[in-house]
Amino acid sequence: MTDAAPRSPFAPTQVAVICHDGPDSQAARRAAAQDHLRYVESILDRLALAGPLFSDDGQRMIGSVYVFKTGSLDEARRWLESDPYFKAGFWSSIDYRPFLPAAGEFVGGTVW
Repeated sequence: MTDAAPRSPFAPTQVAVICHDGPDSQAARRAAAQDHLRYVESILDRLALAGPLFSDDGQRMIGSVYVFKTGSLDEARRWLESDPYFKAGFWSSIDYRPFLPAAGEFVGGTVW
């Protein structure tokens, strides 16, 4: 019986998702907002963080960022596709990336 090799401190452990709104998304975003917020509250245990992206002037929401506590792209996709914002269809692009929270206040320092 052999022990499993230790995880590299630089292996991705989460999935970051960046969603960009399409043109004329503001009305659809507003219409789905309450259901979206209820959904986010229901999956807090799966989220490292989530929040809106804003235009350069900080006046308009133009997308969303999620960091899901999973190493599985498929699982992250399932969770995002259950979000009322996804179902509203106003995101023009969605990028899923394996992610390693490596440094900063949210991480509590560094992973090395």
